[in-house]
Amino acid sequence: MNESPPTLYHGARVVLGRGDAIPPRDGFVYFTPSLDAAIWAAELSEGDGEPRVYAVAVTGSTENAEQQPDYTAPPHPAMSWRSREPLTVLSEVTEWTHYHGTRAHLRPGDLIKPGHAANFGPTPRSANFVYFARTLDAAIWGAELAAGEEPGRIYLVEPTGEIENDPNLTNMRFRGNPTKSFRSRAPLRVVGELQGWAGHPPETIRAMKNGLARLEQEGVEPDDD
Repeated sequence: MNESPPTLYHGARVVLGRGDAIPPRDGFVYFTPSLDAAIWAAELSEGDGEPRVYAVAVTGSTENAEQQPDYTAPPHPAMSWRSREPLTVLSEVTEWTHYHGTRAHLRPGDLIKPGHAANFGPTPRSANFVYFARTLDAAIWGAELAAGEEPGRIYLVEPTGEIENDPNLTNMRFRGNPTKSFRSRAPLRVVGELQGWAGHPPETIRAMKNGLARLEQEGVEPDDD
């Protein structure tokens, strides 16, 4: 049986509709099969409009830019496929999956509430918010960096109250909220668990933990008030 082709995405800060063309710029137009990469591209793109992600179709030949000598990969998820022909917009992505990474064993219907032991910053400390993300990579980091010895888990969740951008990640190293990380004082409801996700390499996790340890030694505390 033939597998369905992957959905392709393009992130930008322009308003587009079904059937619109996204032309090449400086020779190429970029796209990606990774929703995370398209979200990053939308947040980091030029302009003052709202970041938007579109499902797109290619109209010509394509190539993986990462395999080309003229391409330098950035230190974050990026649209790495490209074409010299325009992309065609199929639709805008407006429905999002929300993820929560942890080491707790939870079931559908369980509520993740503020007040649990915080995973970051000075400990022991109770978190005043619950945190979640629309990018899988951010949730994977949450699972890998969570305190405890149990296996990391990623849950599909839905907020039950108002949400806001996570100020610990928004407009820090990069413009906007490219990890699409949020927080809420209201509980998150677990609707399922994501299976089969791939974690980061051990050396990458060690580097991240070392970086967080340095911040703690320097007295940099997370914003959780």
